[in-house]
Amino acid sequence: MTKHFYISLFIVLNSGVLFAQKVINTDNPDQSDGTHIVEKKYFQVETSFQFSKNDATHGFDNITLIRYGITRRFEVRLSNQYTYANDSGTISGTRPLTLSFKNQLTTQHGLLPKLTLVSYFRLPFTISPGFPVHYFGYTFTLAARHDLANNLKIYSNFGVSRDEESGMLGYLGTLELNYNFTAKFSGYVEYFGNYAVHVYPLHGLDIGFIYALKNNFAIELALGSPTLKLGLNRFISTGVSLRLPG
Repeated sequence: MTKHFYISLFIVLNSGVLFAQKVINTDNPDQSDGTHIVEKKYFQVETSFQFSKNDATHGFDNITLIRYGITRRFEVRLSNQYTYANDSGTISGTRPLTLSFKNQLTTQHGLLPKLTLVSYFRLPFTISPGFPVHYFGYTFTLAARHDLANNLKIYSNFGVSRDEESGMLGYLGTLELNYNFTAKFSGYVEYFGNYAVHVYPLHGLDIGFIYALKNNFAIELALGSPTLKLGLNRFISTGVSLRLPG
């Protein structure tokens, strides 16, 4: 059994050489959706662990995203999120599963950036009473990427979202400057905001780094604040991403 385990681990960590030559491209750990589509007939698993402090509340989130490339321009995704929050009381459990799709619309042509539509649909049921579902929740995001140079890119998002608990409509926006120090190591600085009618907008900022240990295996780190008040609201997250042939 032990022998088989080490053989399987060796195959997974070296499958970037065996199965794929391109360096893995992830949607973690930033807040922006990227424009990249997972290669056809490949699975990509991205899981992250986030620790946060919001005023007097301390929280933990584990988000796992499974991506599968259907065609060169289209992928399907399924994500699961476990949340733990400790304030005057404790809330924990699994949020509703989210089914999503990613469809590349255009490639970059001069000033016109590469565009991808990302659609999220929160499934209308939950197994955790702390996170009830009263409405059909969704998010539609238009993701853009503009290559300024071989190692310098700008990402941006604009989207509309409906919360499954309150039914409120909101809007999101992001702007990210991303720099590749090497082919396998990149970093970014990012603004992200959430806006809704009759609610004060939230403006956040984060920085992060992604390092590909293998062509198909990367580790990620990010830290920031959703309100630009690091003393009151801040988070740090880390995660891993793995791509395998289907």
